Amino acid sequence: MKVAHFLLKPELAGSPPNEAIINALTELGCDIDLYAPGGDINLSMYDMPIKVFPVEYGKRWMLKNIFLPRWQKYDLFSGTTEDPMAIVGMLSTIHRKRSVTLGDEIRSGSYAGNKTVRWKKLCQRGMRNSAFRIVNDRHRVDLLKDYLNMPDDKDIIVYPGCFRHPPVAQNRKTMKSKWGFDNDKLIIGDSGLFYYEHSALWLIEALASRDDFNLVIQPLNTDPLSRYLLTKIKGAERIYMEPKRIEWLDAWSQMGAVDIGVAIYRQTGPQFQNMGVSSNRLCMFLAMGVPVIVSKQPSFEFIEKYDCGIMVENEQEFIKAIDYIKPRLEQMKLNALKCTAEYIDTGSAYGALVDKFRDSLGLLS
Repeated sequence: MKVAHFLLKPELAGSPPNEAIINALTELGCDIDLYAPGGDINLSMYDMPIKVFPVEYGKRWMLKNIFLPRWQKYDLFSGTTEDPMAIVGMLSTIHRKRSVTLGDEIRSGSYAGNKTVRWKKLCQRGMRNSAFRIVNDRHRVDLLKDYLNMPDDKDIIVYPGCFRHPPVAQNRKTMKSKWGFDNDKLIIGDSGLFYYEHSALWLIEALASRDDFNLVIQPLNTDPLSRYLLTKIKGAERIYMEPKRIEWLDAWSQMGAVDIGVAIYRQTGPQFQNMGVSSNRLCMFLAMGVPVIVSKQPSFEFIEKYDCGIMVENEQEFIKAIDYIKPRLEQMKLNALKCTAEYIDTGSAYGALVDKFRDSLGLLS
């Protein structure tokens, strides 16, 4: 059987949910073609043959391409949200093949974006007509159901933003040398988008108010001016910022050498107030045995239940959280690993994912 999987961005090919989908389909004997803007995808983490093709998410590309007979060779179409699902939905309808949605983004409320109403309806139609939908945390099930005006959630399953087999953590001494830290201060790590509505402001305030920690940042899409300004703030000499984006598994293994991770989401968009284990950075830290400081929301309450981190609501609480974790560091690192095994539990989620794909493809177990 053959599957066409559409990615919003090329770099998503290595994200934990996409890695799980690709491996689940391969395990079921499927051949996979990946489609992404530009068609340039790093597949170094995969040991199976995968073909890559360019795509554009817009009406012009869609009208020019979706009627081509080459799509008939596929048995299933799947895609990430949101734009890819307009294409996936149309291909599924025209060529009468089943489809699957990876709802890693739910563009509702203040996070709706600026696409036209007509385009968004195409995306929603593609998601709604899928054989099943995947979200990355149980708190997002109702969010997606309401966004798509679905009567129930029976065809929505959960797969977390966590690798089934996390990489081995890098040696702390080796990473400290790379980062330029020649002291024994605490190391705080932040990864992903680094801007105002995430953790940037609170970390900058913490650097200015205390000198007992170093900061490692693995940023995405940080512009040159922001990078320059970070060299001028108080405490700048204690910051190491990666000069360019690093691949998923490398990012995870390197963050295994920090002491405390940060997963702050202050946006008002509904999906950002229902992050839970959909947060790749949160899952990264916990899977690497690193306790976390997270923004306060119901989907993060499990963090304090497992005593592997603390929820905060403002920069004062953020700064105090460092003092809470510091003396408990060794035990909280162990708690993070326990939380990963028991609560995130990618093993069970992967088994359910394979079974769901098997049913959708009409395969025998």
